[in-house]
Amino acid sequence: MVEDMGSVDQVAIVPAVAGSSALLDQVIAHSPIGIAVIDSEGLYVDVNPAYATLYGYARQEMLGQPFTMVFPPEQHARVLAGHQAFLQEGTALKGEFDVLRRDGRLLTILAESTRLPGAQGRPLRLVYVLDITDRRRVELALQASGRFLNSVLDALTAHVCVLDEQGTILAVNQAWRDFATANGAVASQVHEGASYTAVCQSPADAHGPAVEALTAFGVLLAEVLAGQRQHFQMEYPCHSADEQRWFVARVARIPGSDPVRVVVAHDNVSPLILAQETLRRSEAELQDMAASIPGAMFRLRHSAQAFWQFTYFSPGIEALFELTPEQACDDIHALGQCILPADKPAHDASLQRAVAQHLPWEHEYRIQTRSGRVKWVHVLAKPKHGEGGDTVWTGMLADVSQRKQMEAVLKASEDKYRTLFETVPQGVVYQDAQGRITSANPAAQRILGLTIEQLQGLASIDARWQALREDGSDFPGDQQPAMVALRTGVPVKDVLMSVIVPGRGRAWLLVNATPLFRNGELQQVYALFEDITERVLMSRELHHQARTDFLTGVANRRGLMDRMQIELDRVLRHPDVRCSVMSVDLDHFKQVNDTWGHAAGDAVLRHVARLMQQTTRHNDLVARSGGEEFALLLPDTGAEEAQVLGERLRELVAQNPTQQGSEQIAVTVSVGISVIAPADVNLDAVLARADQALYEAKHGGRDAVRAVLPQA
Repeated sequence: MVEDMGSVDQVAIVPAVAGSSALLDQVIAHSPIGIAVIDSEGLYVDVNPAYATLYGYARQEMLGQPFTMVFPPEQHARVLAGHQAFLQEGTALKGEFDVLRRDGRLLTILAESTRLPGAQGRPLRLVYVLDITDRRRVELALQASGRFLNSVLDALTAHVCVLDEQGTILAVNQAWRDFATANGAVASQVHEGASYTAVCQSPADAHGPAVEALTAFGVLLAEVLAGQRQHFQMEYPCHSADEQRWFVARVARIPGSDPVRVVVAHDNVSPLILAQETLRRSEAELQDMAASIPGAMFRLRHSAQAFWQFTYFSPGIEALFELTPEQACDDIHALGQCILPADKPAHDASLQRAVAQHLPWEHEYRIQTRSGRVKWVHVLAKPKHGEGGDTVWTGMLADVSQRKQMEAVLKASEDKYRTLFETVPQGVVYQDAQGRITSANPAAQRILGLTIEQLQGLASIDARWQALREDGSDFPGDQQPAMVALRTGVPVKDVLMSVIVPGRGRAWLLVNATPLFRNGELQQVYALFEDITERVLMSRELHHQARTDFLTGVANRRGLMDRMQIELDRVLRHPDVRCSVMSVDLDHFKQVNDTWGHAAGDAVLRHVARLMQQTTRHNDLVARSGGEEFALLLPDTGAEEAQVLGERLRELVAQNPTQQGSEQIAVTVSVGISVIAPADVNLDAVLARADQALYEAKHGGRDAVRAVLPQA
């Protein structure tokens, strides 16, 4: 990693120095990697600040608490058993895990554990954790690729514009417009018809990295517009007054376009950059306990006499370079000899610049290990003045081969005009003129729970979808959006439907379908859909709560009135249909509250509500209309049948007192009955008759059933 430099005339070779206990405590305390010690009972013995910060706690809040606190409740028993098995049997305990922060946010961590001796022969577990949530998100995003057309441009989260050969903006997507509006840009300068090369000019207040980035971007863009290069990718800062932001710009000529068209896409990568900046600010020295930490941490000393020496390497150097820490520390040239010759000049030049300017050193280069493996290595090190004029560089070496491979795949996909759409979270499927699925993007496969091989050849009319409309009725395949668009040649927008997804059950989708024509002939249709299952279920739950009495669990007055209106409309359409309404009031209920207390009164209300539910049919509605008063709606039930039910309910309540502790609370009910008649113009008339019947039952001595029917 470090080679002889022009100003270096001597090299000191010093072996790795084992740290003292105090140094070890300092290493752990300042480590950017979360470290915790857990006893055999599963309680935290110690955690370092990075570990506590990762989970959103103060360090003292975690000490003495069970380590299962950072896992979902349903996983507590399993992870505790794994912990105990690890300590007792030495089973493997490493890998990626999903955990919970204090604020409920789900994280993905990379963790590995080792056993330590404890007091009285009871071993301890030392665990290292690294937050890889953003890495997982990037990996999933990079897997999303598919062929899309300009019609889904506005569905992209990336800020996208299309240029002509002179750099004039021909089209922008909604994300571009929203970003420009939010940042105070003048529409005429950044939208269609504007010169994009003018947009890229450095503003008067720009300075430092911003100016350099704009200048470099402008040069590369000019080369693409001139046809001197086909594409490029560039990361740049774009900070606002109150937020630090970074973007990745991807610019590519659309292959075969005539006239020439150039696509520019800007993706917000701020979370990743901020995470990297956090790592770059972390300086620490780890002992051999850090063997499982991805990559290798190191400390490099540059003496005032121009001597270089490595004083520390974490054990991760062995997996990365196939060199032991001792070998890397003993030979200052060992790492540099692994660098590929083609990458060595840039490596040395970047190090020389950092040393000369006393700035952080960051560089990426390729190495070839002793076994012949070629890897990409990312190095980040920060200088700090030491005693006697020495400079100490503390840094991290990481294997970024996988990221480089993914970036290569992403770059290749740009040539096929797919970069515009690779991060789209919506599902997209293409169907031919017969409605058969020909292709689907990864999001569609994930949402529908089927692979591309399983989806190909399926059609909307396939019975396996078991499609339903929003109201729960069947949604025939020939009426679904894609088939309607094929049949009419007209786009279909914002259709809500549900389908059966393997392994998940029923999922709700918001679907748009657009027909595609070639030479005036309808060739195929593509459907763009979003999984809104959680939104639909939440809406239904809120609808249920708004119509349910919180105390008894039966319908509330709103739910009663909605259902009665449905039944009134049914009677008005079909005069021969019968429907009865029953008002039920608990007799002397005030005495129950006064004698037993309101908690007992609530228990009585819940008990009577359950008796009503047990007495009625599934299609009947039990509702609490207010206080101690209930209502029963009895579809397809005449007055005589309702009278029989009322008597049965009255007797059931009288014979089944409420059990409150060791006491029994007996109550009776008065019941008033009426029916919905075709002559009723609204619900008030029906309820008035039922209330009149209830009044007669109460004034007739209570514990009685009375009926008031409409006049013929």
